[in-house]
Amino acid sequence: MDILILELIREKKAELLNIVEHHGLNHPITIQCSQELDHLLNLHEKIYSSM
Repeated sequence: MDILILELIREKKAELLNIVEHHGLNHPITIQCSQELDHLLNLHEKIYSSM
């Protein structure tokens, strides 16, 4: 499960960088993607800290 989350985090980071490049930092799409990345990072931290 942890490996899956890490892959999802890598993909979301790449997506976020692409969005920032095309739309800038303050665009609603950028903010939404950033929040999705935050969610994945929090989930990973929750799983990791419970081990």
